[in-house]
Amino acid sequence: MKRTKYYKSETWLNPEDSPSTGSIVCYDGDVEYAEGESPCMFIEIADCQNKVRLHCSHTDTTAEFIEKIEMIIRVLERFKEHLIYKSPHKPLLRERN
Repeated sequence: MKRTKYYKSETWLNPEDSPSTGSIVCYDGDVEYAEGESPCMFIEIADCQNKVRLHCSHTDTTAEFIEKIEMIIRVLERFKEHLIYKSPHKPLLRERN
């Protein structure tokens, strides 16, 4: 199976000396199947026990996949703001970025 990679980013979410293995992988490429070449785009978020992979499905356009990524970013930003400023579990000291 032939693969063409255009972009791949692997980021560890924990300090290097941590025993935890959280990571995020972003990938854009093409994969050749028996039926021909197809795009392969995904975001994968993992921790020690679980993994979630959001694929750009064959029924999605690249623009629709980008819209999903933008929605995820907005939702995560809102959740981060809640945790910093409103949650009873908020950090004691945190300056706004």
